[in-house]
Amino acid sequence: MEGGGETPFRKGRTLENNCSFGTLHNTIMYRIYLLIILFSVLIHTGNAQDTLVLINGKTLIVKSVELKDYTIAYRTLNSQKSRLRTMDPERVYSIKYHDGTEKVIYVRDTLDPVDFTAEQMRWFITGEQDADRYFKNHLNTGIAFAFGFGSALGAFYGLLGPPLYSTVVGSFSPNMKKQKVSDPAYLQISEYKEGYERKARDRKIRNSLLGGLAGFAAGIVTFTLIY
Repeated sequence: MEGGGETPFRKGRTLENNCSFGTLHNTIMYRIYLLIILFSVLIHTGNAQDTLVLINGKTLIVKSVELKDYTIAYRTLNSQKSRLRTMDPERVYSIKYHDGTEKVIYVRDTLDPVDFTAEQMRWFITGEQDADRYFKNHLNTGIAFAFGFGSALGAFYGLLGPPLYSTVVGSFSPNMKKQKVSDPAYLQISEYKEGYERKARDRKIRNSLLGGLAGFAAGIVTFTLIY
């Protein structure tokens, strides 16, 4: 055909090719979109972490938590094939799920009039956690080391020195007015203070005992070399 014009046949083929290309492009984009959604779901599921809040103030990051009649079953995050572990529900205050919800496991003993309510226990645990975070007792550890070192002069009987010292030191609660806390207003809550003081005493006993035994061992070695 003269004039170099495009024939109707060629125009039809061009329009058909454009439609096919558009359909193919939309199909590919749709599949990519589905793959992105699926990958995001898998990532979210794989990283889903629950938290066990324990009565002693500790927290345990876990996955696949199952609450049964008399036990809590869970898996740790150490590996994908971590074995199933169990825990007594009486050790657990609550389970915080990865979706932001929380299930309180703690139940007050109705036969014990001084037992904490769930809200009081929450404050008690908050106090324990603050003490675990802020309470420092390096001076006591140093004194315990020196005491244990001196106890080594008593040879075998001197071994009684560190436990005795840690027991005496642990019987005294810290001055709460001088302690660092996450919020000074918490000091007005008796359950919070009780939890903080209990955790602080436990730490004093542990640190003084370890420091005393280390000092005793160092003393034995030193006095053996001298004498």
